[in-house]
Amino acid sequence: MKRKPKQSKQWQRKIFDSNIFTLFLVLLLILSFVKVTRELMLRHEINQEIEKLEQQLANVEGKTSEMEKLISYLNTDEYIEKQARLKLNLSKPGEKQVNITGEPELSIDFLDQDNTPNPIRWFNYFFK
Repeated sequence: MKRKPKQSKQWQRKIFDSNIFTLFLVLLLILSFVKVTRELMLRHEINQEIEKLEQQLANVEGKTSEMEKLISYLNTDEYIEKQARLKLNLSKPGEKQVNITGEPELSIDFLDQDNTPNPIRWFNYFFK
């Protein structure tokens, strides 16, 4: 009976000391390293996406608050009165309205009609 434990220990020792078992362990270690690396890269990409989405959320919240301010301004009596004055030509009692029509004349003094070359014009500008 004492032979069997010794034989099983020899058999286990042969397996653990073999080059194939060592190669198997190295391959297992490499595969584990590759898997962990992929998971870390995936986690990094997810964190970047989360940061990007948080920035977009902050932008949208800022725009939402601006829109809420605009809506609250558009609902004020001041805005309604201003639009009534502009679009409907309404006025308060006792006020007189003056409407100025016509377009201002545009003067184009900077365009010269002479056809002198540009270097001569510069010479005339500085020395005459």
